[in-house]
Amino acid sequence: MRKLWGLLALLPVAACVPGQLPPGDPAGALGFAARPGEGQSLARQDPAVEIERLFPLGPDRRAAALARTGRNVIGVGYREYTGEERSVPVAWVSENEGRGAREIVLPQDRPGYWAPRAIAADGDQVLVAGALGADVRVWASGDAGATWTVSPVPVRSGDPWLSTVLRVDEKWLLAGGSSAGALVMTGGPGAWELVSLGEGRILGGTADKAGKAVLFGDRTEWNRSQTSNRSCAVVWASGGGWQRGELGCPAEGITTAVTLEDGRVLLASNRDLWVRPS
Repeated sequence: MRKLWGLLALLPVAACVPGQLPPGDPAGALGFAARPGEGQSLARQDPAVEIERLFPLGPDRRAAALARTGRNVIGVGYREYTGEERSVPVAWVSENEGRGAREIVLPQDRPGYWAPRAIAADGDQVLVAGALGADVRVWASGDAGATWTVSPVPVRSGDPWLSTVLRVDEKWLLAGGSSAGALVMTGGPGAWELVSLGEGRILGGTADKAGKAVLFGDRTEWNRSQTSNRSCAVVWASGGGWQRGELGCPAEGITTAVTLEDGRVLLASNRDLWVRPS
């Protein structure tokens, strides 16, 4: 029996605003072929999957993301304090195939509403990203979540937020958005390089078989009179510089990116599917 590990399925949904612009048909770009109506195939229940709750969360705790290290499963989120203007970032470390979970309060360099949003692991190296207003932070662990450090990420754009952490090209990658549009940072704690990717925001991504990043997100498209808009899907791919592709304006936004063992990369919404061959 195959076991599915998870805390919560928190998937960003890009909603279409009703108006004079009807949703467009899915399109393809950067090697992706659109398969309208096939997205639901990824959501079918596998009868051989056993779902196990790893971390019993209390009413004051919120889970955000999950990753598996070389020896542990780590979930991240935050703990709220009723009546207080703060929350603390928290990691839940589950050892021995999901047994022996423990809660660790992540270090903070100042109080506030800290809310980790994304996590990735490479062996026992772990990186978590989150933000407090205009301040972006990463928490790093080199021992599978046993100990952590916190460090700032310099972001010059206003209102930054992060959705994605990946390990690509032997570097960490942070992605998300700001008032200036989609943004990506590569490097590591204390040494980040910022790249602006133009209009839109990045909502998730995956590393392909070659270790390059494939990111998805959306942008807002207005009609000529600026009275209604719709959400259009965008894909970015690294390798020899960043490339950007438009995937049309589907009725439902992309929520998932995955790289299969055979090297194919899939992007999926609850309705549609985009496939890039290996």
